[in-house]
Amino acid sequence: MEPKYQSVADSLRRDIATGLYKDGEALLTEAELKLKFGVSRQTVRQAISLLETDGLVIRRRGSGTYVNHGARKHGGVISVGVITTYITDYIFPSIVRGVESVLSAENCIMSLSATYNRADHERSLLQRILESPLDGLIVEGTKTALPNPNTGLYEKLWERNIPYVFINGYYPQLPKTVYVVTDDIAGGRMATAYLANRGFTRIGGIFKSDDMQGHLRYQGYSSELQDRGLRMRDETVCWFTTENKKRFLRDETGADFIRSLQNGVDAVVCYNDEIALELMEVLDENHLSVPRDVSIVSFDNSAYAGVCHPKLTSLAHPKDEFGRVAAEKLLNMIGGKKETSAVLPWKLIERDSVR
Repeated sequence: MEPKYQSVADSLRRDIATGLYKDGEALLTEAELKLKFGVSRQTVRQAISLLETDGLVIRRRGSGTYVNHGARKHGGVISVGVITTYITDYIFPSIVRGVESVLSAENCIMSLSATYNRADHERSLLQRILESPLDGLIVEGTKTALPNPNTGLYEKLWERNIPYVFINGYYPQLPKTVYVVTDDIAGGRMATAYLANRGFTRIGGIFKSDDMQGHLRYQGYSSELQDRGLRMRDETVCWFTTENKKRFLRDETGADFIRSLQNGVDAVVCYNDEIALELMEVLDENHLSVPRDVSIVSFDNSAYAGVCHPKLTSLAHPKDEFGRVAAEKLLNMIGGKKETSAVLPWKLIERDSVR
């Protein structure tokens, strides 16, 4: 059974998180809290001590206890967690480098973890953070196009005055979420418009179904086609998930899509560079070449885009800047400042994958 002081502390955390108590406002007195919760004065003091440890309140001798969102813990050293889906591959090292450049300049301690886009891994990491609290968290949401089972843990972070900033994707069901993302609808439009302006009229697409980025890029792609009066058929759009991304183009999921490329679809908008490389391999296996038979535009402008053959035309993810913006917002929030979300633009990098 949960200790009474823990229950009182959790109730007060919720009141602070929902704005019942404003920053700088005094809590009820110990005597008033004792009556409100029907507990002893000692229980009230234990509960307030927990809030003080979390940096939610500050006690002033002879005056009372006040909400103090800007309080720093750990002797003035800020401890920040960074959780991404992956760490060592693709664009993630560049994003982390951007985060680290800001945090190191402020002498922050940074811990780095990966979920591998698994909700159970995310849950374990969040539970660990709640047991050994950090000052703040930068996190890439897990399968953000799906209902997330871990939103309750994020709410607990908020109640404990542990701010977080989402990157790449976020959970719409969490209120007051601050995030840094790319303008994926605009990116989908940009990639599709680039191909249409080059004279392509039969444009297919490959998108990720379990992350919100895939849905938004598809929204931009399909809207641009519709606005231009270009036809889109179900078999010219292929969806994949985290689990099948290494094989979907070679199994039944991709069979109709590959046939559509053999039967007249001559350009493709790819969810990212990694998938574009998979597509190029499968096209080669089916005796189709890029860009002679099929032109490709992808997303992220990763290191892959510049070293493959042919080199990929790709929309550039801001990477280092992206990480810096997220870190700056988090530090502002840890310092008690209000922050807003940021949506960063794409920039098209032209190379050789479009004829």
